[in-house]
Amino acid sequence: MRNHFIIMKDSGIPLIGVQVFGIIDRGTNLLQVRPVSGCPLNCVYCSVDEGLSSKKPNTYEVELNYLLDFFDKVAEYKEVDDVEAHIDGIGEPLLYKDIIGLVKGLKNNPYVKIVSMQTNGVLLSEELVKDLARAGLGRINLSLNTLDECLAKELSGLDSYDVKKIMRIAECIVACGIDLLIAPVLIPSFNDDSMKSLVLFAEKLNAKIGIQKFEKQKHGRRLKVKEELWYYFNKRLEKLGKELDYKLLLNRDDFNIHKCKSLPVIFSKGDKVSGAVVLPGWLNNESIIKVKDKLVTVFNSNNKIGDLVKARIVKNKHNIYLAEKLTR
Repeated sequence: MRNHFIIMKDSGIPLIGVQVFGIIDRGTNLLQVRPVSGCPLNCVYCSVDEGLSSKKPNTYEVELNYLLDFFDKVAEYKEVDDVEAHIDGIGEPLLYKDIIGLVKGLKNNPYVKIVSMQTNGVLLSEELVKDLARAGLGRINLSLNTLDECLAKELSGLDSYDVKKIMRIAECIVACGIDLLIAPVLIPSFNDDSMKSLVLFAEKLNAKIGIQKFEKQKHGRRLKVKEELWYYFNKRLEKLGKELDYKLLLNRDDFNIHKCKSLPVIFSKGDKVSGAVVLPGWLNNESIIKVKDKLVTVFNSNNKIGDLVKARIVKNKHNIYLAEKLTR
């Protein structure tokens, strides 16, 4: 049984600094909003080892009003009026209990132009899609890796996975006026042959398709497949795109994403920091400490909440701070 932590406003826990919940600012007008972690699937290729068989000890959830208030402060700092609030996460964001309230709140933010969401679709129903449309959701990035029923079950890790239902949901998304991006992961020797039918399905729905490259990650599942080089991946998409006369090589411009003011990175690599543990980490033997108004994930730390921990920053990209524990 995994431990579940709910982050409330009165906890004093910041929502910047970790990748598993809160807000991520990568220096563009797109802000990632991560309300919850966990996933109802068990995908064999999962890059973060989430889902029903995950060995990660903890999951997290952020209280709605706190998340919206924190988002507003970050969005205001960006000094643009075309922010894309992208609801995603390490796992499935539709596990969030008040997803409708989150979409409404983000849509009503004066700095937000569009609210989008990443989902595998298994928790979507036609009624929920309609509710999301009414709440103001502008685009759904739908993880759909094949139209083949047997292969879909294999890739999702669940015999109960119903790809026909996901296809019906995709049709409903479009019918409700939500833009649809079908977002398969191309896994060499697994679903190569599925890409053509997925493109044709997207074309039928007048949807975009953004084929993603499979990449092995340190904390992901160990799928026995050779990772494809970017050069050959792009060549593959270029060839298929020409064959089907469909744009497959997408970039930031296709989604109106541009660089803009970013939250300042307050810690440099090598900096020594200290702070009290506010949460156990997402991985075993990790702690999350609060330093100033940011969170820092500390490796090799099994300290309890409230303990003071000293650490050295080893990564600081995009205001996600990772550190190694100092023993003296």
